[in-house]
Amino acid sequence: MGQLAERLGQVIAEARSPDGGLWASFRGSDDLQAGFAPGAYRRYSPADLERRLGALAAVLWARYRREYLEVVAAWADSDADPEQNAEDRRFQQALEQLDVAGTSPARWVRVTSRALASWDFRLRPETLRVLPEHEFLAETTGAVTALLADHRAKTILLTDEVYDIGLPRSMREAGAQHP
Repeated sequence: MGQLAERLGQVIAEARSPDGGLWASFRGSDDLQAGFAPGAYRRYSPADLERRLGALAAVLWARYRREYLEVVAAWADSDADPEQNAEDRRFQQALEQLDVAGTSPARWVRVTSRALASWDFRLRPETLRVLPEHEFLAETTGAVTALLADHRAKTILLTDEVYDIGLPRSMREAGAQHP
């Protein structure tokens, strides 16, 4: 399993907004970086930036997921997935409905997602007026990092619910308190 983990740690996805003003990259399981083209940060309205961030995150995650699955398939030396049973179908359906959220450290940015396929960013109204670019980027990547942690935790709980992987009751109960 060490070889697979090493390969997955090298998966990189990159995306850029159609106007070229915003970019992001994701490497491994937690190395998220984002930035603006020179002067682009001040050109966006809050609503425009929320929309562009959501679209950029959806593209970035789709690219990352595709690369991730290609590495797993190559490692397994198989192009075909084993036939799904009822548990697998139940897990996949629940995963496709999984709602996750993250809030930035200083609460300037909130992000929600359904199944990491659709993303919705919300900025406090005064965010762009108050935060310099580097602080905004730190807040945004912090919110996405929190969302990904929420996704990992909920996926583990879902895996236990469907496949009974033996999580301690205390973990299941704690997860139920934080839907």
